[in-house]
Amino acid sequence: MEKFSKNLFTGNKITTKQQSDYLLLIGKLLQNGFSLNQAIKCMSYLDKSQDIFQNIYSDLQQGLMITQALRHLKLSPVIENQLVISQMNGGLQGTIVQCGAILKAKAKQQSKLKELMTYPVFILGFLILMIIGMKTFIMPQFSSGGDTGMLDLIVRVIAIVVATLVFGLVGFVFHLRRKTEYQRAQILIKLPVIGKCYRSFYQFSILQGWGMQLSNGLSLRTICLQNQKFKSGSIQNVLATMILQDLNQGKSIREYIKQEKLLPVELDMIISLGGGMSELSQDLLLMSQLKFEETQQLLKKLLRMVQPILFGVIAIVILVTYLMILLPVYGMMKGMN
Repeated sequence: MEKFSKNLFTGNKITTKQQSDYLLLIGKLLQNGFSLNQAIKCMSYLDKSQDIFQNIYSDLQQGLMITQALRHLKLSPVIENQLVISQMNGGLQGTIVQCGAILKAKAKQQSKLKELMTYPVFILGFLILMIIGMKTFIMPQFSSGGDTGMLDLIVRVIAIVVATLVFGLVGFVFHLRRKTEYQRAQILIKLPVIGKCYRSFYQFSILQGWGMQLSNGLSLRTICLQNQKFKSGSIQNVLATMILQDLNQGKSIREYIKQEKLLPVELDMIISLGGGMSELSQDLLLMSQLKFEETQQLLKKLLRMVQPILFGVIAIVILVTYLMILLPVYGMMKGMN
């Protein structure tokens, strides 16, 4: 147990893997008959290097909800909202375990991505250093014997493209951070290649939350009033506000589903089939599970694309390296002729 605590609770920053381990362990303790306070107290004994669970336990002793106390784990807003919905409508144990499984899958994907990128990035870095060395030390020796104008143009173009990509990516990240959760989601689902993956995950979280609320016997209007209490600008808050506005204007929710990009088109079909609240909640929970599986499949496809793309970039860099060598030599031979 001591060894486990040393491996699990290390470092000041809470990683995705640590978050997943924390939630999975809390869920298992609850499923094995521990009360919530006992589970958190047990976790605080394991926490030797940080005061995370001691702070969570103190919050619980002060009467805060577990979802409020878990803010010390620094979970993403999507995960936090799922936990809040489950605590308000039942099924907290299962949701904690499921959120832990989601974060565990995310940690595995991050580890896999690093593994896939290590070798290509090393080669790419080595080639870039070689190009810089050739440009600095070797190419000046050829400058007197041939025209290197075309070569200089190629190097400048590559430098401009790389700088544009780097600064563009940094600017895009800062731009996203200034947006609300709903605004970020609307931007991310429109991105090429990775947009479908984000769309499936957001649809999974929305459908799962609505499914749990419907299974508790809540009406659509009550669900929207409940979700309006979430943080302003969050996905649940914005969707609830927009749906309530349409309902107050006498519009059907099906009209809003067709307009909202974060909601799947299958949802309109399910509602059109009719049925009671129990059947609708089961359908939504089933669809949310399908969306989660779809997200996992899309992520696997994206990971399989990483190495081919990087090796394509490496091929371009190798071509530039050959041009740096051959163009000056060709210029010298042309001058001799």
